[in-house]
Amino acid sequence: MAVVNDENTIHHSKREEEILEQLKLVEGSNLWTITLRRMRQDQLGLFGLGLVLGLFVVAIVAFTLQMYDSWFGLANPTADPWDVHNYFIEIWIPGTEKYLRLIAHPKHIIAGDEGLVPCIQYPFGTDLLGHDIFSRMVFGTPLSLALGVTGQLLTSFLGAVIGAVSGYYGGLFDEVVQRVNEVVMGLPDFILFIFAVALFGEVSTLFDGGYYIVVLTILSLLGWGGTSLIVRSTVLSLKARDFVEAERALGAKDSRIIFKHILPNALSPLIIITTLGIAGTIMSITALAFFGLGDPTAVSWGDDLAAYRDQLLSYWWMPTFPAMMIFITMLGFNLMGDALRDALDPKLKS
Repeated sequence: MAVVNDENTIHHSKREEEILEQLKLVEGSNLWTITLRRMRQDQLGLFGLGLVLGLFVVAIVAFTLQMYDSWFGLANPTADPWDVHNYFIEIWIPGTEKYLRLIAHPKHIIAGDEGLVPCIQYPFGTDLLGHDIFSRMVFGTPLSLALGVTGQLLTSFLGAVIGAVSGYYGGLFDEVVQRVNEVVMGLPDFILFIFAVALFGEVSTLFDGGYYIVVLTILSLLGWGGTSLIVRSTVLSLKARDFVEAERALGAKDSRIIFKHILPNALSPLIIITTLGIAGTIMSITALAFFGLGDPTAVSWGDDLAAYRDQLLSYWWMPTFPAMMIFITMLGFNLMGDALRDALDPKLKS
């Protein structure tokens, strides 16, 4: 018995030491500092975060270079035919009549270099039209990430607002919203997505960027259900709390209570849903392009993958590199999202 008691004492003391160490780590820290510390313990999560940050750096640099080239490009001082046709993204060297050629322009054809395999000059090769595939992957990053992030933010925002209002007011309104949600979630969403985009395809040609506005709008209208259910459950558990009752007693409006006091408490699951959903949104838009409903004039990975999909056996590099970029993006966001979920809610960690 004495030996068992000693073992129990040792076990409890070790447990107390672990708890004290954890308390020291979180002392004086806010939620995001604690979350970052927890994420540092997840190597795969850090790898995913590195991939995502790297993609955003590429997107920012690519966008800046292309805008610099179109906004601040000077006349062709040396009558260079490559400059006339704008084959390269270039930066003018101040005080000279020379340009620093950075990378081939993604939309212009390089005559005589069609269908080249990956080499030193063209690391990802060229397609049958003479486009440099590496430059199209680099300059396709801003649009691909913008579509994924914007689409998921719209979906999360719509789901959060509907879920919060539905859960807060309850009653008949909540019943109607939940029945609509069940119908939307029960439909074959991707087939409906394709049908809706095809139906409203003509509307998208009325103004620049209209196609992607239509796509993201339809995507958010079809995808808000899951977010709505999670936010609604959070609101149902919070709306009877003392701090909500105190706000009501002070005469606060319902909108203030919902958006200033209840929704911030649902921020953690919303961040997780949004982070994990970005990869899914990119994949949905890519699949849409793969089935022939993309924008052939855009420079994006999904549209390039759709354009090169029939070249796999003859020209393997053409569809491989767009698919690789999509895979890297989905891997990064999924790994980062999983780590973020475990860090924000350790109880979910298996």
